[in-house]
Formats: sequence, structure tokens, C-alpha cells
Amino acid sequence: MSPGDGTHRSALLLAVVALACLSAGCVALPDEGVSQDHLEDRFAETEPPEAVAATVEVTETVDGEVTTHTETVWLRADGTSRIETAEDGAEMVIINDGSERYFHDREANSVWSYELDSTATSSLEGLYEQPERYVESYDVTDIEETTVDGRDAYRVVFDPPANETIDRSISVRLGPDEYVLPLETSEVDTAERSADRVELWLDQETMFPVKHAIAGDGIELETAYRSLSLDEALEEGLFDPPETDDGADSEEFVLPTITHHESVAEADAAAPFSVAEPEADVLSDGVELEEISQYEFHDEDRTQVTLSYRNGDGDSIAVTTSDGQRQFATGGDPVAVGNATGTIAHTDEGTELQWSCDNLYYSVFAGDGYESETAISIGESVSSAC
Repeated sequence: MSPGDGTHRSALLLAVVALACLSAGCVALPDEGVSQDHLEDRFAETEPPEAVAATVEVTETVDGEVTTHTETVWLRADGTSRIETAEDGAEMVIINDGSERYFHDREANSVWSYELDSTATSSLEGLYEQPERYVESYDVTDIEETTVDGRDAYRVVFDPPANETIDRSISVRLGPDEYVLPLETSEVDTAERSADRVELWLDQETMFPVKHAIAGDGIELETAYRSLSLDEALEEGLFDPPETDDGADSEEFVLPTITHHESVAEADAAAPFSVAEPEADVLSDGVELEEISQYEFHDEDRTQVTLSYRNGDGDSIAVTTSDGQRQFATGGDPVAVGNATGTIAHTDEGTELQWSCDNLYYSVFAGDGYESETAISIGESVSSAC
């Protein structure tokens, strides 16, 4: 989780828990002093601070190429927050006033916003909940007592599950319901890359995650909180809705809701339509159902359910059923899908097949590890009732 959301300029803050400077220290193994149980107890008894102010530095290394992104953040326990960032000379301000989140692009003189879920976890609470989930979900392989920018800290090394991806490890399963931005958030495909190492640096006094690092499969993401200030009063005006010049563009959008299901039968019962499921014999050996996600797009009055599959090599297949046409559907060439006519498109990421039948819309995505015929075979097995 991160202190804010936004466009690609604040992409990595959508993806990583934010954290501060690295130091060396003396080692204390989990069974020699500080233990994983001790960390769990500390999280259980520790309350987040009332206010946080810091400069957040995110470093992303992808296949040897390093990029750095810096933002200034102000967070309060009441859920209000402010983020200021600049990239390539463009300034973006993201403000959460407790009921709405505003994105002010100062260069374009535009503001767009969405209404917040009143029950959603605040950014500051999320900064504590994610490391707590790491401690509960992953094995701790090493704990080092050290100092970070003058603060006593624990450096904690985790061993993610063998099939964990960067994407899943960043979120550590936020629960059955979550909210996402329908925007581009990163040019890095973290969903397909495995997570081999996760490290946290926790302030010993407050358990604040002053630094976070995750690495694996050619990617390393590191987030650090610098010039960290805790529990100091913040100016009220920081969290006022942004004001723009006359003639500024303004837009409001509605976030989709995502619900994860444990079985196709459960998704079928929850969705307002019958969920399409491919026949087992059209799936390659080793392909297993990994996730079932239901998306409700409130502004489109549309629901879709996606069955996500993956094989041992990480190649993905997704089968989607929707009761409305996607606004940003992929184009392609005409192709027969059973008795229906659809389109098939080929990209560097894989093959996407789409068609409609009886007022429902279907799509099959097969990653680039599969031939395009795989998508067609799966589509034909799904469309047999058309």
C-alpha cells in the first residue's frame, strides 16, 4: 500500500509501501533476541502516529536500468493526506480531504477527483498494516538491529513463497474487497515477475516502516522515507481541495470495486450472469486456476468476472465474462468463435480474443508463452452454448 494514488508520475506510490536511509548494524537472529513473535506483538500494541511528514524516494531497477522518483508527503491519522511530486518539470498535487481525492496537474491546469470509500483504510493506517501482513504471512529469515538516520531500527528479511510475484508481494492480499484506479500505474509488469526477497526497516520506537525493498526476476523496488517527522502538527490548509485558474478542466470518476472469490461456483452465485469457465481438456498440463476476481464498474453499470490461470513457468491465461462492453476494448481482426464472430488481437504481451453472445461479452487472454490457437480453443470451449 502507499500514501497516495495517481498517474504514472506517482505510479510507484500506488505499488509500494513507503519507507528511509540505510545503515549497518549488529546481527540478532530471530531466535536470539528479537523474534518474529516479538514483531507481531509490537504491531498489535502499537498505534500509528497522528501525523507524518517526509520526503519519499522510490528507486526502481528494472533489468539494470535505474530510475528514481521523489515525492513530499503529509499524512494524518484522520485519513487526510497531501502528496506533491514533480517529474520532467510537471508538478502534480494529490490531496485527500477526507471525503474526496483530488489530482491537480499544475502544468495542464486540470483537476480530477473521485469520492472516497468512507470505510477504506487510510494511507497512514495502511503503512502499518502492510508490514504487519508481511510479518504474519512470510517467514522471517533474519532480523538485524541497526540505526537508520539516527533512529534505532529493525532490519527484517522475509522469505516470500516460491510462487510469489512482485505484484502480489506488494499488496500482500489486501482482503476480499479493494479499490483500484482505472489508470496506467506502471510500465513495469510486476505481475509476471517473481519476488525472491523482501526487506523492511522498522523504527523500533514507533514500528514505522522507514524503508522497504523487494527484489526478484530482474526487478528491485526500494522506497525510503527521508527527513521523517512523526507526530508534529501539520497546517490545516495543506488538505484543502485544490484551487485552479479560470478555465481549468475538472473531471470526477467512480472507482470500480473488486471482490475476490474462492471458487467459480461462488463467483457464479454472486455475479448477475453465468460465469464462463473453460473446459479442463483445453487447458495445457500444469495450468491451474490462480484467482477469481469480480469487478463492478459503477459508472458504467457493468460487472465482469475474470478467471486467472497460470502454469509453472508463469505463463498466464485469463477468461472474462461481462454484462457490458468494455470502454477500452482491444481491437483486432475478425475471427469465428464457435457460432459467434469475434476479434483477435496480437501484442507483445500475448493474444486477446473477444466476442459477444446473448447480451454477454467474453474475452480470453493468453500470454506470449502460448500460441494464438490456445486462445481460440479456450474461446470455442466457452462459447459452445452460443
